[in-house]
Order: sequence, then C-alpha cells, then structure tokens
Amino acid sequence: MNTVRQHARRVRDRSALRADRSRRDLQAMQVLAPLSTAYLPWSASALRPSAIVGILNEIVIRRRRRVVELGGGVSTLYLGRLLGRHGGRLHTVEHDADWAALLDDQLCAEGLREVVTVVLAPLAPTPGGWPGAPPEWYSEAELDCVRSGGPIELLLVDGPPAWRRELRHSRYPAARFFRDSLAPGATVVLDDIDRRGERDILARWEDELGITFERRFADGSIAVGRMPGRP
Repeated sequence: MNTVRQHARRVRDRSALRADRSRRDLQAMQVLAPLSTAYLPWSASALRPSAIVGILNEIVIRRRRRVVELGGGVSTLYLGRLLGRHGGRLHTVEHDADWAALLDDQLCAEGLREVVTVVLAPLAPTPGGWPGAPPEWYSEAELDCVRSGGPIELLLVDGPPAWRRELRHSRYPAARFFRDSLAPGATVVLDDIDRRGERDILARWEDELGITFERRFADGSIAVGRMPGRP
C-alpha cells in the first residue's frame, strides 16, 4: 500500500510541477513581449521562456556585459536585443552550419551583427570529456576567439545536443574549457537540469569550480551558479 501511495504522490508532484512550469512560462512570455520583435522557430530544444527571463534578469541586475552562449536559438535573439539596448557583447557557439546561418541572417536583419557574433564550431574529438562518453565537443580550435576575447561575465551552456542517452554528458567539457576565462563572480548557467545527465554534470562542476548551483526546476529547468570573487 505504501508503494501505491508513494507512486500516487510522485504522479501528483509531477503534475503540479508541469502546471507550475506552464504558468511561469505564460507569465514569462508577457515579460518578453517588448523584446519579441521577430520570429525564429521555438523548437523543443530551446530554452523555456521562464529560463530566458531568468537569464535576462541576471544580465540586467548584475550588469553582465560579456556573455557566451553554447547552443544558439531563440534565446540568442532575446540576449542580443537586450545587450544591444544595455551595452554588451554576445558570442553564440553553434555546431550546425545551417542553423548558424539562419541565426546570422536574422541577427543581420535586426541590425545586431555588432552585438552578437555567431561562432561555427563543429563537433570534434576533444580531451577531458566525461569518462566513458563519446569524446566529442565543440572544436576547440574554433573557440580560441571566444576564450581570448576578455573575461566572460555570463556563460550559458545549452549545447551541444544531449538528449540521447549516449550524449547525455556531452556538455561536461564546458567548465574545463572556459574556467580560466570566467571573470570573478561570473555567472554559469546550465539548461535542461530535469535530465539525469545534466544533474550528473552539475555535481561534478560544483566540485571542480568550487561553487553551489541553484537548481530552478520550475523556472525553466536551469541551474545558476556564480564564481567566487566580486565582479
């Protein structure tokens, strides 16, 4: 009987979480309306609206001016529009050439090419990946321009794709590669923490970076951590 009750409670909890997420996403879309000036497909892999609002809040409140995003999409446009108004630069790293071209065309149409740089970095074998996982991440040779462009104040990790089981730890190398480029007090954001792979990565990052991530399961399923030191 206890097992039945526990299962019923888990079902209720999941249903309540889904309803809460939907409500927060609807509220977030209203908040995003002033920055919604053009259309780009909002795919299933895109950041949730409530996650985008949380990241935009971080940029405004903590005055983040140099932002790096791994995995481009509709979030790229919202970030670019905000940084264009407040002052700042965004480097978006994308592995898919067609999607990168679409992003670049849209940014050009909106006059954001001076604010946002789309960096095409195909997936390639890389050292320092998750033990036992396929050793593929973004081509690090293509990322030198990103890492050498000055201290990074906000790092958003939403790529490469990690939805298949064999790829679920594919985002792990991000902290190793960018750690020395993060500014004191920099914000690190990881998307999709409702998945086991990202939760595994968070546990390792907390140990390796020496920080604690706030897990926002209802607000976009993102984790937000901040590096030691003051900006």
